[in-house]
Amino acid sequence: MKNLMKLHTLLLMLFVSSALILGSCKDDDDDIVEGDKTELNALIAEADALAAGATSSDYPQSAIDAFKATLQTVKTAAADKLTQVSINNLITQLTEAMNTFDSQAFGFIDETLYLNAGWNFDEGTGTTATAYSTVKHVATFFRGNTVILGNDAMMPSWTDGVKGGKAIMLNKGAHLEVPYTTSFLPSNLTISVWVKPDELYEDNYIVSQNYWQGYKLQTQSGGKPFFTFKKADGEIINADNETDNSIQVGNWTHLVVSLNSTTKELKFYVDGLLTKTWTEELKGIGPLTQTLTAPDPQPFIIGGVATDAELAANFMEWTNADNLGYFKGAIDELKIYNIALADGQVAKLYNDEKP
Repeated sequence: MKNLMKLHTLLLMLFVSSALILGSCKDDDDDIVEGDKTELNALIAEADALAAGATSSDYPQSAIDAFKATLQTVKTAAADKLTQVSINNLITQLTEAMNTFDSQAFGFIDETLYLNAGWNFDEGTGTTATAYSTVKHVATFFRGNTVILGNDAMMPSWTDGVKGGKAIMLNKGAHLEVPYTTSFLPSNLTISVWVKPDELYEDNYIVSQNYWQGYKLQTQSGGKPFFTFKKADGEIINADNETDNSIQVGNWTHLVVSLNSTTKELKFYVDGLLTKTWTEELKGIGPLTQTLTAPDPQPFIIGGVATDAELAANFMEWTNADNLGYFKGAIDELKIYNIALADGQVAKLYNDEKP
């Protein structure tokens, strides 16, 4: 009987203790003045949709995983009764996570880090074009080779650009020269440019850095972009995108060529779409040369292959009035990056710049 009474007493004490604990928790919960979760719930729904649509084609997988982890943390916290301060903190946390995630999309290009030189040619007047990139490279207008062309040699002029601004018009040897710096020979390279040729021929050069001793981008008579570069081991690589009529007379076309020295890939893009990938196995693709010793470094040339002096000194045997290696047509939105852009970044460039 004594033992039974002790048991009853113990059970009663446990019951009272539990009631006190539950009552205390209830009192603590009752002390919270719950805030308005309307904005938070809407933001969570938006973040859910963003996470559901994210693929490794658009974002690094690590970025997707990190964003989804943060989203789940916020959703778990939001399920509790929260003060307005706590709700606002969750809104801030999720907003920052969404902004960070957006910035990690392959389409995003941090031009403060990766754009070595970029010209939009929107000046519209004068005889120079200044880069809008961090380094303000100045491209100076030059008249064509008067030794060959005489009075027909032309200076660059201004024309309407691809999207409301201005562009440069070139013909009869007209070109622009930019003083050489090592930034024009990065270990990884992407050239992005809009062209509107008046004529397609074999030596329609768009840009050149020491021609085949560095690299040069041109169009071919079949309407194909054609890229030549010298590898670090001295081998010279010639490649095109193997697609006729990629470029057409009288039409603006967005061209991108990228060289990835790490993966040893050379890629061509036309109007935002990948059209050809050359690899080490297919074409011997390798790192771009970083040294210009023979011949001496020439200016970076827009709309040509070499300076007039260089043409006169070394190439007179194959140049004439019809084959000067100069671009015939308009050039706009020229960019030189020190990375090999990803497919999504090229697509974004095209979508941002297209008319």
